[in-house]
Amino acid sequence: MIARSRFSLAAASALLAGVLGCGGGNSTPNQDAGFATMGMPGVPSPTRVGANLVFADVAVNGKTGGRLGVDTGAPIVLVDATKYPGLTFPNQTEVNATLTVGELTIDGVPVVPMSFGGGMDPLNFAGLLGGGLMRQFEVRFDYANPDRAFRLGTPPMEMATDGVEMPGTTATFTLEGGGLGRIGDGGVVSFEATRIPIQVEIDGTTHPFVLDTGASETTVRASVFTTITGDGRPQLSGLPIMTVMGSSSASATRVTTLTAADQTVDNAVVMTIGDTLIDGLAMEVKHPVDGLLGGNFLRNFLVTIDYPGGVLHLQRYTTPPIADEFQRVGIELGLANGAHRYAIARVYPGTDAAAKQLSVGDEIVSVDGQALDSLDPNVADESLNGTPGTTKTIGLGNAAAAGLSNTTVTVRVDDLIPAPAH
Repeated sequence: MIARSRFSLAAASALLAGVLGCGGGNSTPNQDAGFATMGMPGVPSPTRVGANLVFADVAVNGKTGGRLGVDTGAPIVLVDATKYPGLTFPNQTEVNATLTVGELTIDGVPVVPMSFGGGMDPLNFAGLLGGGLMRQFEVRFDYANPDRAFRLGTPPMEMATDGVEMPGTTATFTLEGGGLGRIGDGGVVSFEATRIPIQVEIDGTTHPFVLDTGASETTVRASVFTTITGDGRPQLSGLPIMTVMGSSSASATRVTTLTAADQTVDNAVVMTIGDTLIDGLAMEVKHPVDGLLGGNFLRNFLVTIDYPGGVLHLQRYTTPPIADEFQRVGIELGLANGAHRYAIARVYPGTDAAAKQLSVGDEIVSVDGQALDSLDPNVADESLNGTPGTTKTIGLGNAAAAGLSNTTVTVRVDDLIPAPAH
């Protein structure tokens, strides 16, 4: 199986195969029904940031080893016990477990056991830390500091954060949704209101969205995407997406402005993967939903979500922490079948990579002298990002084109999705 370089948790909610019964409208957390906790809240968990997503080291029943994607778009906690040596679960649709995030231990957390297979093993991906747990706490996403990008709970003393604008902006929310859902073809689970509604303005038009830290890119309805691209602006089709539901593809374009909570990101990418997930969310929250506000917007900010208080706080980084992943050498990486770990899974037409005769199946050994075999997929993929017009030196193993095997090729960085004309 080819591991795509674009990875999204956004389809996690689709694991609830049909909402069987929704909670009526809006809800707020019942603090009297909160989880029992021990230890220090607000201490960052060891984390990884990749593809605009946050993966936190989370211990389950005292066992370590796996990383959970921190996903406000997932209403439940999903755990693959096979990623935690020594961890076993009863053969039940849902079990109660003890989770440790940073130095905070939470007892009695409802967990749905689920296998995610080996395709994401380089990240030690073991499931999702969803809103069913986070709704009892203030949480923070610090995309600029990958080693401590997530914390659960408020520390006893808040320290000033360098590198962000003060005081930032806020938006209030009331949690929505909840109900009953079927896990794939299996049993039924109940889930509380976890959806964070937010108004998002795209090129001057306001749409109802849901905030989703598990969506690597901001995702819109197909009809919204059609309207956006109706002026003929550039778009990219067939973009490979790997979700917890498997591989898929998307179409993407750039918008002139994307605004939420009084913060604007210019030339942001939005994509569409069809309306199945968004339709399910609309059914759950009982009002129209036009999209998911994802990581490519959120990564520009220190993001604090005060679930109990119903407040979203965005503080813009003074220096953008993450490169634009669509400004890159025009290839996608997949897993190789030969001597080396990575091979080309796709070459984008019209790019310098295509002009240099790079082909699907060519083994990629190095980028700018950095060997890729020891790198996980996110780090390897990020090595292809850069400033349009600059070049990268691509080291090849076996290659289809005559003369390219076991040599290097200088390839220009392209903007795969040029900004719309103003």
